[in-house]
Amino acid sequence: MIKYLLFNPLEPEKLPTLRELTTSEICKVWASASKYIRRQLLQKRAVEIGVGTFAVVPARATVGEDKVLPVERPVFQPCRMLKTFYKLKCAKTKIPDETPSVQLDFEQIAADIHFRREIVEACIHETLLFFAGALRDKKEVEFSFKGIGILAVRRKAVSMTFLDDFLLDLDATGNMLAALLEDSRMRAIVAFPGKNDFARLSQDGVITLPRLAVETPHQASAPAISLKPRREPAPWGGGARRVSVLDPVFLAQRRVSLARQLAKQGERAKAKEAGRAR
Repeated sequence: MIKYLLFNPLEPEKLPTLRELTTSEICKVWASASKYIRRQLLQKRAVEIGVGTFAVVPARATVGEDKVLPVERPVFQPCRMLKTFYKLKCAKTKIPDETPSVQLDFEQIAADIHFRREIVEACIHETLLFFAGALRDKKEVEFSFKGIGILAVRRKAVSMTFLDDFLLDLDATGNMLAALLEDSRMRAIVAFPGKNDFARLSQDGVITLPRLAVETPHQASAPAISLKPRREPAPWGGGARRVSVLDPVFLAQRRVSLARQLAKQGERAKAKEAGRAR
């Protein structure tokens, strides 16, 4: 966690993997990481991602005039040291002590997308480092977790909103739908792409992660400006990169599969030619 407490501005040299990867590849890594987080939360495990923790906590929703229903809702709690160091503000929610906790499983995240494990780990670490750099520079940030929700930082205030289908899937009490329909406090945690509280109130450029871009709210037609560190050209010329992304075992299996397909196509062609000869 201490590695995300930045005293000095973040230099591009600290992001060598992000420089080599394409934006699509970075988003693919984080989509797989989000899938892993979602899966763990559905099993009621907390997930520590380096700058904070996702967890499921019990809550109560008011429906009707006096009726109170128990629900289960997700939360994101920034690390205490991170909050203190960057002077962040966020709602305090206690994660139950008995909640089992896990960290990101880079091996599993990489296997889902057939990427090398070290590439996935470096990509996630450097994206979080980029996030920390934005906090240090007092930038407004919007960090999307596919299938989960949006982590927003606005004027040092941290908020996490969640997709409604995720909230419904996560809740085991069966009361979340009624809570979302009738409790305004529950509706406040729902993320609407492009219409969450962060996007509505921000007037300046917003850094969007994991795309590493800056966008201007309220100007849908304005193109996003990429903040991704540029890859230096190879010494021999051209734009070839120096890292291999895909897992070598997966590549070998794909080559074997392709060779088999070509062999079968050759056998079918020979059989067809022999039939014509007969």
